[in-house]
Amino acid sequence: MKDTNDWIKIYKGEIYMKIQIIGLGTVGTAQASLSQKFGHETVGYDPKYESHPYCKTNNGLIIDADITFICTPELVVPDVIEHLIEIGYKGLIVIKSTVPSGTTKTISQKFNAHICHNPEFLREKTNLEDVINPSRTVIGECCSEHGEMLKKFYEPLDRPIYVTDPDTSEIIKLVSNSFRAVTITFWNEIAILCNKKSVDVNEVSGMCDSAKLIGEWEGGNWGTRYFLQPYDGKCLPKDIRHLRDAFRSVDENPKLFDACEEFNNKLKNSKNLR
Repeated sequence: MKDTNDWIKIYKGEIYMKIQIIGLGTVGTAQASLSQKFGHETVGYDPKYESHPYCKTNNGLIIDADITFICTPELVVPDVIEHLIEIGYKGLIVIKSTVPSGTTKTISQKFNAHICHNPEFLREKTNLEDVINPSRTVIGECCSEHGEMLKKFYEPLDRPIYVTDPDTSEIIKLVSNSFRAVTITFWNEIAILCNKKSVDVNEVSGMCDSAKLIGEWEGGNWGTRYFLQPYDGKCLPKDIRHLRDAFRSVDENPKLFDACEEFNNKLKNSKNLR
């Protein structure tokens, strides 16, 4: 990652921009902070704030921004975009809010507007650190011109940038958080089993090492090596049954693992899913 002086030097050239942030909560504040560090003119709007440490604040929306990042609650995203169109805004609109799958395309078609989707990957308590140290940047571009515009905005971070379409970027955000939710649930169920069996769950999790278990050991890429292929063979079906039996032996219902086997059997028996 480049330091602030390097960022400002970069953006004193042709790609210095006027950035508008709509919604100054966790996501908007982080985005305003990033834009300010890059040396852009940064303007924010949020009816909750008369002033803000990382941007100038306005009483309404402006129409002369190069890029407008929408960081509002998801339910008001369509209304915000409609208002921007009504007042004659001509710059790039970028949805950073987490929205249901298909939202960006639907709104783009409704208003015949160029809209990109650019999901955030922030933790609430460390949003200002995370925004300048991202794991990656995902850009769901409406067109190559605007995709390139967003790439230029994020390039000073010197982190991986992935460019795709808005439908895919929306799914990427939902999958990222859902994978973590499922993983948390997995280990919570395992913790219940370990406690009932007087086994140290910290020792189990340490020696299983989630990242290496999925991504590296015994070939790696577990789950993403092949798609729409049920797990099979001698070990996986047998061992998940043994694990479910272990839960039942201590009067616990292994709901996650029951669902896992149920879906795997469905995949085996249905050609329509493959």
